[in-house]
Amino acid sequence: MYRYKLTQTQTRTPNARRLQELMLSYHDFRQERVGHPLEPAIEALGRWQAARLRETHRDLYESPRYREALDFLLEDLYAPQDFSRRDDDFDRIFPYLIRLSPDSALFTLSQLVELNLISQRLDLAMAEWLTRERALDANGIEGMSDTTYAEAYRACGQVTDRRRQIELVDAVGRDLERYVNHRSLRMGLKMMHQPARMAGLGELYRFITEGVHAFRAMGGVSELLETIRQRETRIMEKVLAGEPLPRE
Repeated sequence: MYRYKLTQTQTRTPNARRLQELMLSYHDFRQERVGHPLEPAIEALGRWQAARLRETHRDLYESPRYREALDFLLEDLYAPQDFSRRDDDFDRIFPYLIRLSPDSALFTLSQLVELNLISQRLDLAMAEWLTRERALDANGIEGMSDTTYAEAYRACGQVTDRRRQIELVDAVGRDLERYVNHRSLRMGLKMMHQPARMAGLGELYRFITEGVHAFRAMGGVSELLETIRQRETRIMEKVLAGEPLPRE
């Protein structure tokens, strides 16, 4: 049903069409993941990667200014948890988003969907390799180490997607900062609390409001995002060059 609505929605701008194409690809990928035998292994990999990210950016995470925003980045934009309810909500309201959202917002949404799709595809490829090498199983991580992770990273390749993933984290974060400073958006979210809950869109509403609150409380995202972009790019380049996985 959701795919039908995505396909039938009329789009009028390049950003709307791009969002529609990405939503269809993401929807199909999610359907393929339903009941996937590697799902527990993918979740275990996600937990390991989230722990690595927190360790790499510990200095930022220990700053009261950045903690809430980093929690949002790790737990909501990229995290070892089930996004199905939020993504189903997004599918349901897609036709309304196309009709009612400004074109700039559709561009940001397309980047967010692309980020989710790339991240989950990369995780699936890594989980497949690690499972074959017996570093990962359905119960969690057995033989996983920094060395094994780096080997899997290099073996899977997909360098273009890796670079794009880092670019999108930076781009989506900067776009979100622009939106959270709009007073009309914050007022609209307050007014939509009860209607969203009654319409069964509670998980999507929670995602949006927590993101707005986290980025607004930070008071400027440029320094945080630039630091993350530089560190993650350096880590990627070192691992691809055959060096050990840097932890700082």
